[in-house]
Amino acid sequence: MTKKDFNEKISVHKYTGGGQWNQTAVFFDWQSGTTDNKIFAGFKYCVSTYTKNIKQKELVDLLYDIITGKITEDDLPYFVVLDVAETDLKRFKVPIMGNGLNHLT
Repeated sequence: MTKKDFNEKISVHKYTGGGQWNQTAVFFDWQSGTTDNKIFAGFKYCVSTYTKNIKQKELVDLLYDIITGKITEDDLPYFVVLDVAETDLKRFKVPIMGNGLNHLT
C-alpha cells in the first residue's frame, strides 16, 4: 500500500473537552457487512494520544508504519496507544458528537 492510498483511507478525529482534555485519533480500515447474521460497521485500527506534543502527521505516520510492518506496537512512543478491533463486530464506531472515545481508554 502506498502512503497516498493509506492517506485517502484514514479518518482523523480531534476530540476536545473542558480543561486539559484533548485527544487526536487516527482510524484505518473501514468496513461494513454482516457476520453470522449480525451487521457490523467501523474501523479496525486506531492510534490515539492525549499529548499535545505530537503532530497529526506523526500520528498518521506511526499508524502507516504499523500497518505496513515497518514497526511493531512495542516501537510506539509511550504516549501513543494502538487499538485493534479483535473481530469485525468490535470495529470502532466514530462518533458524530460527544467525546465518544470512552471505549479506547
